Amino acid sequence: MKNPSGTAASKPNKRRDLAWRKVDFVQPDAAWKDHLVVDQEMSGKTPLEFVRLFFDQGVVNHIRDQPKIYALQKDAQEFGVSCFLGILAFTGIVKMPSYRSYWSNETRYPVIADAMSRDRFEQIKKYLHHNDSLTQKPRGDPGHDKIHKVRPLIEMIRDNFMKIPPEEHQAVDEQIVPTKERISLKQYNPKKPHKWGYKFISRAGESGFVYDFEMYTGKGSVDVSDLGVGSDFVLRLARGIPKQKNYKLFFDNWFSLLDLAQTLSDQGILTLATVRANRLKGCALESNSKLKARGRGSYDWRVETQSNAIVVKWYDNKPVHLISTYAALDPEDTCRRWDGKRKEYADVKRPYCVKEYNRFMGGVDLADMLLELYRIDFKSRSKWYMRIFFFFFGLSVVNGWLLYRRCLAAGQKPRNLLQFKTDVARALLSGASLATPKRGRPLSDADTNSQKKRNYTCRPPDSTRLDGQGHFPAWIESKQRCSVCVQAHSKLKCVKCEVSLCFTPNRNCFLTYHTM
Repeated sequence: MKNPSGTAASKPNKRRDLAWRKVDFVQPDAAWKDHLVVDQEMSGKTPLEFVRLFFDQGVVNHIRDQPKIYALQKDAQEFGVSCFLGILAFTGIVKMPSYRSYWSNETRYPVIADAMSRDRFEQIKKYLHHNDSLTQKPRGDPGHDKIHKVRPLIEMIRDNFMKIPPEEHQAVDEQIVPTKERISLKQYNPKKPHKWGYKFISRAGESGFVYDFEMYTGKGSVDVSDLGVGSDFVLRLARGIPKQKNYKLFFDNWFSLLDLAQTLSDQGILTLATVRANRLKGCALESNSKLKARGRGSYDWRVETQSNAIVVKWYDNKPVHLISTYAALDPEDTCRRWDGKRKEYADVKRPYCVKEYNRFMGGVDLADMLLELYRIDFKSRSKWYMRIFFFFFGLSVVNGWLLYRRCLAAGQKPRNLLQFKTDVARALLSGASLATPKRGRPLSDADTNSQKKRNYTCRPPDSTRLDGQGHFPAWIESKQRCSVCVQAHSKLKCVKCEVSLCFTPNRNCFLTYHTM
């Protein structure tokens, strides 16, 4: 690039002169200039209605229409997704080694098995799709999108999350959707409980409610500014935070920079974060050896007077650097730490910024913990995006529960997450839809009776069937299908195995069943 004079324009200098001084930090006005909106009228909503706020009509139509398009491309019949989400919710509550175990004779779970056949569930799972594959641009094309298959779902869920009024204290951190698929989107993070998986950068409140997120698709997938990829994530996620209202934002040292703190401060967003020592641009703090000699809990600080940002180096087991635009040293307090030499707990002095960071940084980790309690976890060999779909459905249920607790009327006893998710699953399996209920004539008693499912009797294990003890025939009132030849019906059953069997001059299925 050249300037009007024709000479090459010099690149802007990324570094600026900083004035680090060991002076008192000028405390800004950090009072929150907004309020948390709580709609008391929502306290009467059912758990399913809270989930509808995120899995709304648009999302439901999308997950119904896209599988139909994909199925037609594969020459399969059209189908809906009735009860499918309810079954997924129950599989997160009642864990089994494989989804087929819910229909297996030995481990059958009637709540799921009576709601939908296994083949029907597998068909829906097979054709579950979120975008038209024919519209995806090939690799190497400038418009190629690595997450084309789930892009519409991500955008719809994200827009619905951002409609909820945010809390004062929010944190930006990484979320891992666990998977070991062989795909370039998979990331490795050794500090997370699930080390392999798809990485999301999320913004969550103190309660654990996730307000915004962005999927990390790998190095070079997005344009990076001079601040770096981590800081760019924070700036994009902070767009949904009201400006000049003194919201507090927390993040760790993978994201933080002095320039990032200054940029957010100009927008009226106060920050507190850990920071790496090599990103402090000439801030000369006491060495680790001096702080260690002064004892555990000692600290040093410097103030960048031009941007009014304070950096604190606090020595616990090892030194920790923090940077803030609103929280400084006072009031100090103490925290309990384990003393390995004395084999006892000891009180360690800490500055106010350390206490504030430890208190409000865990929003995303709390959301991860709530998700992990009843995570939907199925393996899919051919569809890498299934784990992402399960993640968003589970996150919508968790966000719905947190919003339900926020809107709870005074004195009303809240449901715990297990009860809330069970109510959602039962409502889906009983015929309720995530979409807006349609008007029409309710079912009569005759219609209801005609739709009742038959009772299912589990077959006995082979050890019982072939033991040769106590297998006696008995007559039953109505004919039932023979368990051996299947084609015939019989009024005879085994009193021990509780199965119907033929016993005629031409066929002895009773003997065959108990000997072969």
